[in-house]
Amino acid sequence: QVSRMVDMMVVIGGRHSSNTKKLYEICSANCNKTILVENSGDLPEWAANDPDIEKVGVTAGASTPDWIIDEVVEKLKA
Repeated sequence: QVSRMVDMMVVIGGRHSSNTKKLYEICSANCNKTILVENSGDLPEWAANDPDIEKVGVTAGASTPDWIIDEVVEKLKA
């Protein structure tokens, strides 16, 4: 539901995780600007500079550590 209400969706998790892949598939069906990142270093520059992005949704695979999620969220806030 979140992916239907945001301008960009960030899915955090391993690229080979079946859970993360499924989350990405669902989110990208609902939001054209859905990205998959494994950590905060994977966030693309365009995501921070796109004037059309006001609301960002974040979800993560089941085995994604909390500290990685926190780092991604903090970088998005910056």
